[in-house]
Amino acid sequence: MTFNLHKTISLIAAAILANSCADYEKAEQPVYTLNETILVNRLDNNNYQLILNSKGNWSIYKGANANAIQWNEVASLNEANNTAEIKNESPTKRLFFAAVNGADTLYLSEREINLEKAYNFRDMGGIKTADGKQTKWGMLFRSGEIAELSEADLAYMKTLNIKTILDLRSDQEIEDKPDTYPSQVNWKHLPIGDMGKNGKMEEMMKVLKEADPETFDSSKLMEEASIQFVGSTEQFKKMFADLLNEDEVQTPLLFHCTAGKDRTGFSSAFILRALGVDQETIINEYLLSNYFRFEHNEDMVKKAARYYGMDQRILRPLMGVKAEWLKKGFNEIDTQYGSFDNYLMAIGVDSTAKAKLKTKFLY
Repeated sequence: MTFNLHKTISLIAAAILANSCADYEKAEQPVYTLNETILVNRLDNNNYQLILNSKGNWSIYKGANANAIQWNEVASLNEANNTAEIKNESPTKRLFFAAVNGADTLYLSEREINLEKAYNFRDMGGIKTADGKQTKWGMLFRSGEIAELSEADLAYMKTLNIKTILDLRSDQEIEDKPDTYPSQVNWKHLPIGDMGKNGKMEEMMKVLKEADPETFDSSKLMEEASIQFVGSTEQFKKMFADLLNEDEVQTPLLFHCTAGKDRTGFSSAFILRALGVDQETIINEYLLSNYFRFEHNEDMVKKAARYYGMDQRILRPLMGVKAEWLKKGFNEIDTQYGSFDNYLMAIGVDSTAKAKLKTKFLY
């Protein structure tokens, strides 16, 4: 069955005066899955909190971007003092940090871009590759839908200097909720898979509502979607062509779908793998959607249970992601193409192109 899962969920959450009500119990907060030596959080007062998750003595320097670090001001993190709060004199802008420990230098910033009207908006910087490099901050962003950004969101998004938006949604999703974004941004439509095609919305809502929570197989549903994503070779070919474009007006670049977890999650995984990130780290970055979407997901599950009578055991798994869904996609690539490198070749990314990607997006 072809259906638009995210539009279905949105309709469920908006439904009122339904003739049944299901039980709801809030789930536990998912863990932060990505292993980061130093975790950076933006606090409510717009200052930054840095948390050391490993051993060592680190000197911390801040700047307006990774190329403008103020080396004359220093804070410290160590095992005895593993948390530091760094003042942000310009709350409407981001801070970046360099953490130095001997010969090791890590570049840092907050991973989530906290907007009022967008969810799961993340910077893909600071992710380690298998050979010890890091993805650059402020170059690649991933997100859920950005259809209802506030004026404050748009003003902050403008400071991110995003040049290109790749909208991975279907025609119908875009018609229903067109993107909002600052002027001068180059918007492109790049539909991934067929999750967003029309035709069976009411049928799918009926299936979800009447499904037996003891036997409903959400993973089978999403693994079938993973196979669809792998088949979007022309779209991924265009995506990597944009990433490889040497024209500076193409980057920084944002790609997004509706929830920012499935089509966006697979796109992120493919990009990170092409950059040389190991599979475990890629999966952990993929699973961060469970962490960053948690409160929003729970709100929608609660509404679906109370207003539409849907069992939370049916809907909640579809609101998140599971490692096996991504692994299913990678396994499908191995089955069809023999290796991920062969898949990259099929979408126009040979060894020379991979080297260019690494030069452009890695420290």
